Amino acid sequence: MRQVAAELKKFRTIWSTWLLLGITAFLVAALTAVIAFAPHDRGARELLFPMRGTTRWFDSIFSSLTVSLTLALVLGILCMTGEYRHKTITPTYLAQPRRGRVVVSKLLASALGGAVVAVVAGAVALVFGFSVVGAGIGDSSRMLTEYRHVFPGVLAAAILYAVYGVGLGALLKNQVVAIVVGLGVTAILEPIIVAVVPSVGRWLPGQVAQALESVTANANGLNNGITHLVLWWQGGLALLGYGIVLAAAGAFTTLRSDVT
Repeated sequence: MRQVAAELKKFRTIWSTWLLLGITAFLVAALTAVIAFAPHDRGARELLFPMRGTTRWFDSIFSSLTVSLTLALVLGILCMTGEYRHKTITPTYLAQPRRGRVVVSKLLASALGGAVVAVVAGAVALVFGFSVVGAGIGDSSRMLTEYRHVFPGVLAAAILYAVYGVGLGALLKNQVVAIVVGLGVTAILEPIIVAVVPSVGRWLPGQVAQALESVTANANGLNNGITHLVLWWQGGLALLGYGIVLAAAGAFTTLRSDVT
């Protein structure tokens, strides 16, 4: 627990953590505003641009919370690779020679960090939701219902995505490479695999996170009508498995190499 406390103190005392939280708040605020006030009409475009104040409209607004997953991933990667980049890993290992414990402490601390990222995103979205309700667009009960459908899944996915980021950083060690691989797999490789081999693509990190995002709305296993996604609990276990397996692989391979 002392090691976890030390990792949390590192989060509080480095500028990159606060920068990520600021970026999270800015992106969620910007996306909610853009999505909320995008052009809309009835008819064919109703699904893409729902009428203001409707249930689908609030659901569309709160979809901006998913940006917190990417930033939670980056947070987890920085937690592991930042020490190698800035050469602070040497005193860390001197204080705790058992490197496996260092990795476990970073997994736990990053899980809490991912939760904080999701909470910041959720708070910004909720403030925006109340502001539009106060402006006479929709009602608070409809807004809160949709928020409760979206936020729990995003919170769970952000926590596990941060764990996945630590595992990726433990295996690769290089900060730039880990970020490029983490974001590149989700943004570029996954859509291709999903299109070509959907039975395999549905188990990739971004896809299982998308399934987990709908943990509340999809408790009945319907996955919000997206048939290629796994069930939300399967997505959660798969995403947790990615983080643990990668972290274990890193602890037994790359992290055993000499630091200096």
